[in-house]
Amino acid sequence: MKLVGIIAEYNPFHNGHLYQIQQVRNVYKDAIIVVAMSGNFLQRGEPAIVDKWVRAKQALTNGADVILEVPAVASVQPADRFAENGVRILSDFGCEELFFGAEHADYDFMDYAKLVQKIDSSAFARKDKSYAQEFQEAIAKKIGHYVDQPNDVLGLAYAKANLKFESRLKLHPIQRNVANYHDQELLANTTIASATAIRKKMLAGLSSDIETYVPSYKDMFDEVFVSWDSFWPYLRYKLITADVNYLENIYGMNEGIQYRMKQKANELPINSSFDDWLRAVKSKRFTYTRLTRLATYVLLDISKAEVDSYLKSPYSRLLGFTEQGQRTLNFSKKMRTLPVLSKISQKDKDTFYSTDYKVGKVYQLVNKKEQDLKRSPLRMI
Repeated sequence: MKLVGIIAEYNPFHNGHLYQIQQVRNVYKDAIIVVAMSGNFLQRGEPAIVDKWVRAKQALTNGADVILEVPAVASVQPADRFAENGVRILSDFGCEELFFGAEHADYDFMDYAKLVQKIDSSAFARKDKSYAQEFQEAIAKKIGHYVDQPNDVLGLAYAKANLKFESRLKLHPIQRNVANYHDQELLANTTIASATAIRKKMLAGLSSDIETYVPSYKDMFDEVFVSWDSFWPYLRYKLITADVNYLENIYGMNEGIQYRMKQKANELPINSSFDDWLRAVKSKRFTYTRLTRLATYVLLDISKAEVDSYLKSPYSRLLGFTEQGQRTLNFSKKMRTLPVLSKISQKDKDTFYSTDYKVGKVYQLVNKKEQDLKRSPLRMI
C-alpha cells in the first residue's frame, strides 16, 4: 500500500484542497491519502468555521481516505510545533510521502531545513521585534533569502520536523493555484478562492456565493458558522474575572502580557469586538497570530502541564475513513506506536483525553453539537 500524507485544516474544505488531492492522484493513482487535520481550533489560534466532523466528511467525500484529528494542544501552535505534531502522526501511521501547498514549489525545503535546523531561537530577545521577525532574519542569513510566505513557512517546518524525527518522508510541494493565502475577496472567472475569502462570505450570511468554490457546499446546510466573535463574550468574561496570577499559568503566557490582556478587556467599551481587543493588546513583540493563539489558550484554559502531557504521550483521533482507508487501518495497526483513538469513553474523558474533551465542550457552546462522547468515526463505505 502506498500511503501519502497531507497536513491540513480544511477551514472549510474548498476547491484548492480538492486540487491538492487531485495532484496526489495524478502521481499515485491508487494511493491511500491520510490527512492529519486540526480539530475545532486551528494553528493560528482561530476556531474552525464548522466543526471537525463536517470538515472530515467534506474531505472524505472528495478523495481523502483516512482523517486523523490532531489534538488541540498540538494544533494551536507556531508553525514548527504544529508541523512536528503532524509529521509525527503521519510518519508513525506509515506514510511515505507528504504533499503540501507552497507559494514557491521550486524551493528545496529539505536542503533549506539542513541549513537552518541549528538556529538557536533562545537568543531572540529584542524587544522591538517579534519572534517571527527575528526568525526570518536568521533564516535569511543561512539561506540567502527570506522564507516568509505562509505555506512556505509550513513547508520549511515540515522539512525540519522530517529531519528531527528521521522519518524520511519524501516532500512534494504543490504550487498554490490562483488565490493567495490572505485574499479577502472571491476571485471572478475561477473556481478557486482563499479560505479567508470564503469564510468572510459565510460569516456575512452570503453562503450561496461560495457554491462555486466549495465542492461540498451542501454539507454545510444547517450548520452554525463559528468565528472568534462567537467566543469573545466567553473570553472577555474569563479575562475580567481571572486573577493575573492565574493567567500567568496559562500555556504560552510570558513577558507579563497577562496584565495588558486583562487591562484592555476591562477598559474597552462594552460593545467592543474581539478584533478591537486584539488591536488594543498588540505590541511590537506580540504579533496578532501570537495573541490569537494565546487567547485560545486562555479561552480553553490550557496549562503548560496539559501540553507537556500530550508531548510525552501523543495520540490522534480517528474521525473517518473510506473502504480503502479501513483496509489501511487494519494493515498498519501492528506497526503504529502512537494510539489512534476511535471512540471516546467516559473513562477517557476523565483521564488522558480530558483536555480534548474540554475543548470540544467549549466549541459546543456555540455550535450546539456533541463533539466527542457517542461520536464514532465516519464510514464512507
